[in-house]
Amino acid sequence: MLMTILLAGLAGWAARPAETKIAETLAGFVGEQGLQSQADRRAAALLVCLIGAGLVLWILDARGGALVFSIGAALGYFFNDIREAILNRQR
Repeated sequence: MLMTILLAGLAGWAARPAETKIAETLAGFVGEQGLQSQADRRAAALLVCLIGAGLVLWILDARGGALVFSIGAALGYFFNDIREAILNRQR
């Protein structure tokens, strides 16, 4: 379960920095019309990273639920926003 939350968090966190490269790669498969908006590119990057994490967990035969995976992914994806909110709150 710990591995599940860590890998999901890492995948969620990696989605934002990898967004441009993933969008460029996917544009070759679906065409330029498929990923026009910023929201489409963000969603595609997040899905690719989460699918990758899911495959790694499946290969490692890690036991963890979908809820734990979802929480880890959300914490990873919104890590910078959560961190900023906590730091601003302490001031």
